Amino acid sequence: MRILLVPSSDWNSPVPVRMKFIFGELAKKGYQIHVLRFCLKDSDFPGKIPPGFIVHSVPVPFAARLGEVIYYVLGFPLHLAAIRRIALDCRVDAIVTSNLLPGLAASLVGKFYDIPVIYDLVDYFPGFLRRYRVPRFLLPPLERILETILSVTAKRCRAVVTPSFSLGTLVRNRYLKSDGNLFVIPNGVDPEIFSPGKVDRNAARRKLGVSHEVIVGLVGTLEFWLDFDFVFRFLSNLRGLGITAKLMLVGSAPYGQAAVNKTIDSLKTKYSLGDSDIIACGLVPHEAVPELIAGMDICLLPFNSSVVAQTSCPIKLFEYLSMGKLIVSTPIIDVSRIAQDVAIMGNADVTAERVSARLLNANDASLASVTRRNIALRYSWSSVAEEFGNLVVRTLSQR
Repeated sequence: MRILLVPSSDWNSPVPVRMKFIFGELAKKGYQIHVLRFCLKDSDFPGKIPPGFIVHSVPVPFAARLGEVIYYVLGFPLHLAAIRRIALDCRVDAIVTSNLLPGLAASLVGKFYDIPVIYDLVDYFPGFLRRYRVPRFLLPPLERILETILSVTAKRCRAVVTPSFSLGTLVRNRYLKSDGNLFVIPNGVDPEIFSPGKVDRNAARRKLGVSHEVIVGLVGTLEFWLDFDFVFRFLSNLRGLGITAKLMLVGSAPYGQAAVNKTIDSLKTKYSLGDSDIIACGLVPHEAVPELIAGMDICLLPFNSSVVAQTSCPIKLFEYLSMGKLIVSTPIIDVSRIAQDVAIMGNADVTAERVSARLLNANDASLASVTRRNIALRYSWSSVAEEFGNLVVRTLSQR
């Protein structure tokens, strides 16, 4: 089976995206995967193309230098032409898209040439306007435009997939008005790679230069959907309870590192924390993440109240679970649904008190670690890919 992927960002980006994991598994089963690559500024990361993948790069001259939004707007006709060319020349059986404007282009090609299109809507894309330097008064009308694009695309696709029930509910209520072609297929994890038995926790901590300290870790892109105040207040509360704790940040802020650094400096001052209390790892290869998580005692999901955050079910939830780690999270619907019994959820004050009590009970911690690992095993990328592959087959049978 031949499938064309229209990903949510540049395929060569080092940031892990679910398409790579899902279709990497399907490629192992004999699927031929064609990928439309967006050539964004500073995103030409070297990467080995795995067997079964054929990457088609579509440069948009000068546009990428003007910013990501301009790139997608000016690149729309080129992306439309590229999707049409790849779909016809390579005789693809289906198109799977995870983007907004290129997703609209894919739906148009699919409709005109009777090629099934599946919309893998990984996030609430209209909410991403807050990532960019858009004047506040322009946000509402621009968001309505993006919602219209999303609505038109979703209605033209044979199936719409979301990784969370909360996002699925939003899509159904706002755009589809029915469940007929809406499916929830969650994110996942490779439990063989994210395995506590394969990483020496003590060795990982020695590399980080820590011994007895409690390490509070946050893995992921440092973006607008994070509640940074929660992170630093939680750390400060732990220290106030007599726990020697440090914060480890694994990830970068590609859309405003200077602003994030300013926020962090401000919060360090607010909560009387010094540079030695923070371990900033920056952007690391995904294969290095398991060892870093192994060195953590507490893993954070500090999402704010934005629609993007509240409709998410992030990959790092499953990676934390697979490593058996204690998870502290702000209230998020789908995190609660999956990990309510093993995660500590609430505000920074309540969670710090509960974590303090949990850290004193070693037997409880060991049992909970096994329980978390068992939850993660239900969400392996191989099982997620099988579910997605079955959906593609069913969609093709309805032509």
